[in-house]
Amino acid sequence: MLMPRVRRFLSIPRSLAAVRAGAQPFVHSPQFLALPPAAMLAAICGPVRGRLGCPPGLTIVLVHDYRRTPLTERSLRYVGIDDYVVLRRPTTRRFVNTDKLRALAGWLESGACRTGHVLYLDAGDVFVRNDPAIALRLLERRGCDLLFSSEQGPHVYECMPEVKAWTDGVADSMGCPRRYLNAGVFVGRKDFLGEVITAALAYAEDDEFSHRELVAAIRAGNLRDRLPRFPAGCGSDLGILRYLHPRFFPRMQVDFMGDLAWRNLPEGGGL
Repeated sequence: MLMPRVRRFLSIPRSLAAVRAGAQPFVHSPQFLALPPAAMLAAICGPVRGRLGCPPGLTIVLVHDYRRTPLTERSLRYVGIDDYVVLRRPTTRRFVNTDKLRALAGWLESGACRTGHVLYLDAGDVFVRNDPAIALRLLERRGCDLLFSSEQGPHVYECMPEVKAWTDGVADSMGCPRRYLNAGVFVGRKDFLGEVITAALAYAEDDEFSHRELVAAIRAGNLRDRLPRFPAGCGSDLGILRYLHPRFFPRMQVDFMGDLAWRNLPEGGGL
C-alpha cells in the first residue's frame, strides 16, 4: 500500500487540473502540501496574484501560533489581501483543535469583529484562488446563516451513525453527493456563528484528545470505545460541529457541491 505522502504526490497533476477547471474561491486539500509552498502558490494562485481584496462587510480570520508565516497567510498576501485577522490560541498548553473554537469565541465576545460576516480559513493549508466575495454570494444563495465547506471523509461518524444517516439524507434530498462538513473553511453571519461556537464549546474539556491521538484511535478502529461521551473529550472542532449540524439545520448547512472550497481527498483520505 502506498504511503499517504506518496499518494498525495501522485494525485497532484490530476487534482491541479481539476482546480484550474473550477471556480471555487479556496483550495483546501492535503495533496498540495506534498510540494514546496512557493511552487504550489504559483501553480494555484498565480492567475490572481495581487488582484484580490477582502469585500466590505466581511472579516477574514485565522487562528494559529506559528512562528513563521503559515501557508494561508502567504496565500492571502500573494493574491493581494492584507486586511485579515490572526487570533492566537488562548492557552499555552498542548494544541488541540478545539482551541480554534476558544479563540474565535473570545474574539467574537470581545466585540473586536466589526463586520456582519466572518470567513474562517485554517491557517496552514488553504490557498486563495478567487474572490472571497464568492463565499458571501454562496451563503446568500443557500439561504442559510453559516456555510461549511465539505469533504468525502466520514471520520468520527462511527461515534454517531444516526447523524451520518441524517446528513446523507439531507444530501440525498438536495440531489447532492454525499459529502461531510469540513471545518477548515466556513463563512457565516457573525451573531449566528457565535451561537454555534458557544454550543460547540460545551463539549470542549480540559483533558481532550490531541489531533494525533484522535487519528490514532480512528486508525485503530476504537474511537467509539475510547469516547463513550462523544463528542465530549474528542478535542476535534470537526467532530463537534458535525455532531451539531442537525441541531442548527437549516441555518447551518454544508456545501455538499464543493463550491466554497475545492477539497478532494486523495485515495486513503486525509489522515
